[in-house]
Amino acid sequence: MQSVSLRDTVEETSSAVFNLISEKFDYRTHMTGLLLGNVQSGKTGQLLGVVSSLADNGFEIFILLTTDNVYLQKQTTERTAASLGTFNVYSESDDLPFFTNKLLKPIIVILKKNTNVLRKWRNLLSSSGYCSGRPIVIIDDEADAASLNTLVNKDRVSTINKHLSSIKELSTSSIYIEVTATPQAVLLQSNISGWKPSFIYYFKPGSDYIGGDFVYAQPKPFCISFTDEDELDTIKNDEGYIPEGLKSALLTYLIVCAHNYLTNTTTCNFLVHPSVKIADHRTFSTVLGEHLNEFLIAVTDDSESFIRPQLEILWNDLRATKPDIESFEDIFEAIAFLLENQLINVMMLNSTSDIAVNYHSGYNIIVGGNSLGRGVTFPKLQTVYYCRKSKTPQADTFWQHARVFGYDRDKGLLRIFIPPSLYNLFSELNVSNKLLIKQIRSAQISDIQLFYPKGIQPTRKNVLDNKAINLVMGGVNFFSSYPRQDTVSIIDDLVSEYDENEHYHIVNASVLSEILKFVGDEGKEDWDNDKFINTVNTLATKRPTTRFALIVRKSRDIGKGTGTLLSPTDRRIGDGLKDWVVLTLYRVNGSTDKGWLGSPFYIPNIKLPNEVCIYDTIDI
Repeated sequence: MQSVSLRDTVEETSSAVFNLISEKFDYRTHMTGLLLGNVQSGKTGQLLGVVSSLADNGFEIFILLTTDNVYLQKQTTERTAASLGTFNVYSESDDLPFFTNKLLKPIIVILKKNTNVLRKWRNLLSSSGYCSGRPIVIIDDEADAASLNTLVNKDRVSTINKHLSSIKELSTSSIYIEVTATPQAVLLQSNISGWKPSFIYYFKPGSDYIGGDFVYAQPKPFCISFTDEDELDTIKNDEGYIPEGLKSALLTYLIVCAHNYLTNTTTCNFLVHPSVKIADHRTFSTVLGEHLNEFLIAVTDDSESFIRPQLEILWNDLRATKPDIESFEDIFEAIAFLLENQLINVMMLNSTSDIAVNYHSGYNIIVGGNSLGRGVTFPKLQTVYYCRKSKTPQADTFWQHARVFGYDRDKGLLRIFIPPSLYNLFSELNVSNKLLIKQIRSAQISDIQLFYPKGIQPTRKNVLDNKAINLVMGGVNFFSSYPRQDTVSIIDDLVSEYDENEHYHIVNASVLSEILKFVGDEGKEDWDNDKFINTVNTLATKRPTTRFALIVRKSRDIGKGTGTLLSPTDRRIGDGLKDWVVLTLYRVNGSTDKGWLGSPFYIPNIKLPNEVCIYDTIDI
């Protein structure tokens, strides 16, 4: 049942988004906005609330886009029909009886982002003439997937992106709302792309939402169980063998199923995400099925006693966080009943699967890869086994794999089986996600920056315009080539208490932020004060382990255009402060024989923590 708090956020979002649209929209413009939520936090409910609000205010035609996933398109159509009873709801395969001059009801069409589907509907809409004089409202669920131009760096337009643009252009005005929990690709669009949002609204999840702060907190929370790093290779290379991590996950799931069965809960799901490869899905499905049969023999034959002590250890682990779990003896008997009656289903969910696969009821072990990602909701998901790795992980892709997030999970029985390296990756992504949300709620769109550890890409490179991406690497020294020369007296006052003979001074972030207001580049050619200030403030509030240092040196006689700034000693000092933000200020004499204007001024140099990469965009 939907929580009261979530219903309240839907009403709040609908009102707020309509107000943002009303402020900027007229019937001669094409507007783009971003509706941002968390993974499985109720985005569908939020976007349908926005659709309803816009319909109440006179908008008549809506297109709701899903990823090119038959399960998701089917799920979205069903949810839309159930939620919008006053609309005519059409799926992509329906006929078009609704094209008349006057509508009795607003209409909404749910389409996959598929070349043939979009081409067909673009032509249908065009030939009908229906869009003439009417604004089109397009809601793009998972807007960062498939919609963006994947050929931007080849000066061409990809097919899906071209079809979406042509649908917008059927009317003299449109509202295009991008909806996602992973906005990296959208936020890094260039200002001339037509896909960068002009407004962003972040909706908070309901109070009973289980998300990154619960699952991937530091230190390791109780719901995380570490597995060996190489279990995927083990299961592929040793046919029929089940590694300990996967075995513990399977037994844990059986215990949770038994508890749910005994307490009349008829649904419980277990997600197994080994890799993107269908062959691996088949291997895992086979191994899981074989071991369910072995466990059946073990729990029904007294001579096979190996499974009882293992189950009891895992039951005790669950009891530590779920004190009212059913007794072990009752659990043991219930597991035997479930296995004997074949009530545990093993199913694959990937591009080869039947669309009729049903995980909304019963006790299901779901094995898959990409189909377990974006947008697909798994009810009563209590156990997850995850071992998918990548040499260069993309933040948005991996964060979408966190299907354990949601509302209807029992916290005490929730367990995620994952190798330490992947747990650390998801923990870093959680920190980065919080940094991003904090900025979205407080900063201008043009000032938003994306923070990631080295080795993690924010998104796929082919949708980012190379000319517009600005990457600031931690551990690199940045200085202004064209420093301001009109603020020397202000900076003198700000740094008067800091002895230049000290190697460095430990300061608060607020000290650096105040100084940064008055140093930098005359024309923001290679130094943007606002972005550096935002970086410092964001690191201070959301990455509390970050420390800040100030180095002050005076009476420096540096020539203009020499291409270097820091002395060897100061460079060594800064390089030694690996996880710090280090701001170095050189008070330069500014003599004319060195190419300056004849008056002293300050040149800034800043170095960010070594393991941080910061992405944003520049105007082109």
